Parts: sequence; structure tokens; C-alpha cells
Amino acid sequence: MNKDFDRYILKEIASPFAIGLLVYTFTLLTNQVLILSKTLIAKGVTTGTVFKILFYLLPDMLSFTIPMATLMGVLAGMSRLSSDSEIVAFRTMGINNRRILKPVMLFSLSTWLVSSWLLMFLAPETNYRFSKLYTEVVLSQTISGIKPGIIYQDIPFLNLYFRDLDRHGEWRDVFLYSQKNPEEDTLIFAKRGKFIKKQSQKENYIVLFDGVVHSFKKQDPGKYALTFFTQKTEKINNMVTIRQSRRSTQLVFSELWRKLRENPGDVLLNLEFHKKFALPFACLALGFLGLSLGISTKKGGKTSGFVISLGIIFIYYVMMTAGRNMILKKIVSPFWGSWAPTIFLVLIGVLLYRFAAREKEINWEKIFAFRNLRMGRSGVSHFKKANLKLAAFINRLPLRILDRYVLRRMLAIFTLTFSSLLLVFYIINVLELIDNIIENKVPFSFILKYNLYVTPEIITIILPISILTAVLLTFSLMSKNNEVIAVQVSGISLLRLALPAVFLGLFFSLAAYVIQENILPEANKKSSQVLDVIHKRKSFTDFEFARNWLLGKDHRVYFFNFYDKTKKRFSNFNVLDLNRDFSLRRRVSARSASWQGENELLLVNGFEREFLENFPKYYAPFAEKKLLVRENRGFFTQRKKFSTAMNSRELKKYIEFLKKSRSDPQRFQAQLYYNYAFPFSSLVMVFIAIPFSFLMGNRGALFGIGIAVGISMIYWGTLGIFSSMGTMAVLTPLFSAFAPLILFSLISFILFLFIRT
Repeated sequence: MNKDFDRYILKEIASPFAIGLLVYTFTLLTNQVLILSKTLIAKGVTTGTVFKILFYLLPDMLSFTIPMATLMGVLAGMSRLSSDSEIVAFRTMGINNRRILKPVMLFSLSTWLVSSWLLMFLAPETNYRFSKLYTEVVLSQTISGIKPGIIYQDIPFLNLYFRDLDRHGEWRDVFLYSQKNPEEDTLIFAKRGKFIKKQSQKENYIVLFDGVVHSFKKQDPGKYALTFFTQKTEKINNMVTIRQSRRSTQLVFSELWRKLRENPGDVLLNLEFHKKFALPFACLALGFLGLSLGISTKKGGKTSGFVISLGIIFIYYVMMTAGRNMILKKIVSPFWGSWAPTIFLVLIGVLLYRFAAREKEINWEKIFAFRNLRMGRSGVSHFKKANLKLAAFINRLPLRILDRYVLRRMLAIFTLTFSSLLLVFYIINVLELIDNIIENKVPFSFILKYNLYVTPEIITIILPISILTAVLLTFSLMSKNNEVIAVQVSGISLLRLALPAVFLGLFFSLAAYVIQENILPEANKKSSQVLDVIHKRKSFTDFEFARNWLLGKDHRVYFFNFYDKTKKRFSNFNVLDLNRDFSLRRRVSARSASWQGENELLLVNGFEREFLENFPKYYAPFAEKKLLVRENRGFFTQRKKFSTAMNSRELKKYIEFLKKSRSDPQRFQAQLYYNYAFPFSSLVMVFIAIPFSFLMGNRGALFGIGIAVGISMIYWGTLGIFSSMGTMAVLTPLFSAFAPLILFSLISFILFLFIRT
């Protein structure tokens, strides 16, 4: 009897725990999947390496999501038992709250052990390996996506250009400008070349064949050196040095304990030490609190447990973040700053447990106006009272009574899901950035600013997930209550019943497009600026880099250090005129150059050198010299923007500019079509949700949430893979952007064939 009872309680907890763990972990991974697919797959990294990086990220994420899921599991399970009067039935059988506490604390103890193991041993190691692997991969893939006809500037101390590729993948007609020696100016021309990457991904080389090296001392340009070669190897230096020493968050417990004994006053080490105990212990505190709240719940069921758990988690992590902030400011000790939030949870749990011991109940339905969300009752009056404005708006729409009924239910679940996911994203942003805030001593207010500016992007991400969940739960719960059968008996088909969902999906797709075109570019720019402050890195705002290497007309190449927009002056301005056989014909170099007209430059303090069959034939220094150029000012001053800081109209203009300047527009074309396609994700999610909801039957709300998360994970993964394939030119930009939408729409059509409408 006792074992059967324990198993029954554990079964009630396990289901919402698994759903909560899936939801929270998926939310953490959503951004990572999109970022990694674009930055790594687009650079030619194998899918296996991407999955390896995601695997390294998981333990650190799980160490945070397991306590969150523990609260949701216990609270949702106990709320279901209480709302269905099973807690009352237990009491009549002589089973008191202390007996129920045993399996709950057993479950919480198991999650505490798992979380402790993750945080003390596995997460620090995988976190360190992730940082190392990610840095190595990014540095080793710098040239994998380069194309002919483009001047490539992302190689440390080198600028690379080649005209074409042969059928073996070797470069043809190559030039390489080297800045490895700051005292020398070195320009290398070669007939052939290739990129060699070592299997270790730690050493990369450019190998050139049949060429010549032009070089001179910058302080004495009159002396010139030529070196002919049949083969020359240039080693590619890393852009940054991979950090070999571990941060405090990357130390396993034994190493952390050793360093703490050597430096007992180190605040960061003390903070990490207490975190490794306090955060896992939160599983026990949250489990006890979840039991106390759950058995006090009168109505609301598992769904109310999900909402309440989010609020508690938000309060807990805000307190934890505030505690860390006070530790760094030395307002409180590392012990109290780390343990105070957990102690607070325990005290609240004890008070609520005593409240429940007196057999008093909390009516969450009255607090949250929650009755209509359970979909177990047909009355809509309570929902109308809580949502008068929304209901009045829906009632004014020229729709049938059935359409209004479906829309009200759908919007209620959508609002709940949307606000919950938004809250989860805010919590996750705090968790992800708090270590940088601590390490770089940046005020906590910057996290709040970042959350504000990143909100439009979060909205575009969670809109499809929210509408997917709303449609799934609305129709599946209507099926559970036999309302779908009643509709069909009355002569209305399922396709007609689903029409309000399609209308809602189209509405949110248009809303996402408006946000993307009018709000998101500026918001992305500001969020990037705030993030630069948090990470203490150089801010590029809405610019990727100055286009200081340009291919002009008539086989001419321009390059300079920088351009002063206020003075309209170039620093270290150079012109290379090439012959048709790709040999150097003339070079003009000046310390500075300023505009004298739309097509004329005044060069100051420089030299001009002419060549014949690679050998210098004529050299003339000058104090001033006028140079006519066929390109206008705009050609030189245009800068390459982040695609995320441009709307579709700006992207189209910029693509035209890149085509005229013989630069590669592929990545921006892929982004343009992605901008056209992505907002319609909400509509496609409706298409896929409708047949799934009718095929699910009466399996309940949490099952529907699990299906929604699963579909969303597959969709985001597909979206990221196709997007990267468009960026790499494996697929056309148009097809890569719309292929996921077409694919999922086709799947929904096939599923519809199995439904009796």
C-alpha cells in the first residue's frame, strides 16, 4: 500500500517535471540553436561539431533548469490532486500531509543529487570545453566560406583576394597583403594558392605557388625588394589567444576547493563555492514549497501550477542575482548573499505548510481569474469579467458565436503562454549575463536595459511557439470535453472550426512583420550596444567593419587605414593598378588623401612607382599629387552594416551596392528572404497545430505543451539548418528561406488526410 501510494505521487510529479524541464531547457537552447547554426554551419563546421558544442552547453543549462522543473513538477502535481479533491480523499483515509511529504522530498532529494553532481563536476568541465572548442572552431574556419572575386579581411594580419577557382578547388591569380611585420609593407602575387587546415584545427596555412613578393621598409620606400618563389607558406595566426586558465565558474569542486584554500579572501571563488551548494539545495526548498502551495490549491490544476511556479522562480532568481550584486559590492558576505534566497523559500514553505496543516485552501482561480483556462467548464462569464476589453473587441467582430467562443479560449491560452515564455526569457537573460556583470563590474541596470531592448526580438521568437501551444491546447481540450463532436454533429466541419485559428495565425504573422521592419533593427542596434558594455568589448554598433579594401574599375584596387568623415580625409591611402595577367603595373601611396571634387583626390606626402613585368621601372616621391578616380565618394564611404540592423528596404539597397562594388551579397540576400519568410512562422505553426490537436484526442494540457515544445524544437533546428545553407550558397537564398515553411505546411496537409473532418 505504501509503495503504491508513493509511486502514485511520484507519477503525478514526474509528468509535469519532465514537461517543465523540456520547456525551460528548450527556451535556453532556442537562441543557441539559431546562433550556432548561423555562425558555425555557415562557416563549414560539420553538424557533428555543432551537436558536440550543444552537448557541452547542456550540463550548465540543466544545473539551472532542474530546480525550476522540480518546483513545477511538485506544484503542478499537487495542484492537480488538490483541485480534483484527492487530497481531501487522502485525509479521509487517514493519510496526512507528512505522509505525502515523504515521496515529494524523495523526488526533490534525487533532483538535488543530480543538480549537485552537474554543478560541482560535469558543468564546469563542459563549460570550459565549450569555450575552448568554440574558440578553436571559429578561429580555424575563417577562410572556409571565402569566394572568388572578394577581398577577404577577416584573417589576422592578412588580406586575401583571388580571381577564380579551378576544378580541384585551388585558387587562381592570388594576391595577399601582409601586415605581420609592422615596419614593412609586403604584397604577394601568385598564380595559384590554397588553404590548408590541420586536422587538429589548431594550425592553418595559406600555400602559394609561382609568385613574387613585393616589399619595402615603410620608413624608406625608395629601397625596394623583390623575391620570386615557386612555393611559399603563410601561417595564419589566431585572432585571439585561447584562454588556458579557467574562470571560477569552470573549476570542478576539487580544484575550486584547492584555490579557495590558497586564496581564502577571493570573492569570486567564495561566491562560486557557495553557489555549488546553494543552487542544488534549492531543489529541496522548492520541492517543499511546491508541496505546501499545491495542497493548498482549491482550483486550477496543473496549468495553474505552471503559472505559479514561474512567478516563484522569477522571484527566486531575482533575489539570487541581487544577492550576488551585494556580495560584489561587499554589502553582505558570500554566505548570506548566496543562501538568503534559499532560506527565504524554506521559510515561506514552512509557513504555507502550517497553513495547509490547518486544512485551509488558496483559491488561485480567484487570484488569477483562471477558471476558463482549464477548459473543463462551459461557462465564459468569469473570463468576461477578467477580460472585458478583449471580450468586447471580439464580440464586435463580424464573426459567428462559435468563432468568438474559439477565439476567446485561444487568446486566453495564448496570453498565458506568451507572458510565461517572455518571463522565462527574461530570467534566462539574467542568468546568462550575470557572470559577465560580476566579472566586468558592470552595474546590474544594464541587464534590465538589455532585456528592454531585446524584447522585440524575443517577441518574434515566442509568437510562433505561443500560437502553436494555444491552438494545440484549445482544440485538444475541446476534444476532451466532447465539444468537437458536438460541433461536427451540428453539421460544421473541422476545417470550418479551425478557421479562427488560421485568422489568428495570419494576424500574428503580420504583427511580427511590422515589428521586424519598424522596431527590430533599432532595438537590435541598442541591445548590441548594451551587450558590448556588459562584455566590455569594442562596440561596432550597426557596422561590421569599414570597407577599407575596395575593388574599383579597370583592374584597380584601393585600400586605406581609415576614413575621417568629418574632415573627409583618408589615412594611408593606396592604389594598385593591375595588368590583365594579374601582375602589378603601378602603385600610388600617400600618407593622406582628401576629396577635391566628386571624382578627384588630393594625395599628400607619398610616392608613385611603376612596374614592367613585376620589376620596378619608375619611382617618384611627391609632396602633393592629384588623382582622378572613376568611382564617386559614395563608393568609398559606404560601410558594411549588420544585417540585423537593417530592415528589408535597407537590405535591398545594400545588396544593390554590394553588386555594383563587386562584393559578395549572398549572406545579405539570404537575410532578406529570411525577413520575408520568418514572420509567417506563426501561420505555419497554426497549420501544423490544427491536425496535431485533433489527432491528440483527450490526452490533457501538459501533453499538448510537450508536443508544442517538440514541434518547436524541430522547426527551429530546420530553420537554422536551411538558413545556414542559404548563407553558404548550398541552396538559393529564396529556397532556403521558404523551404521550412513549405515543408511544415506540407506535413500539416498530409496529417489532415488522416482526420475525419
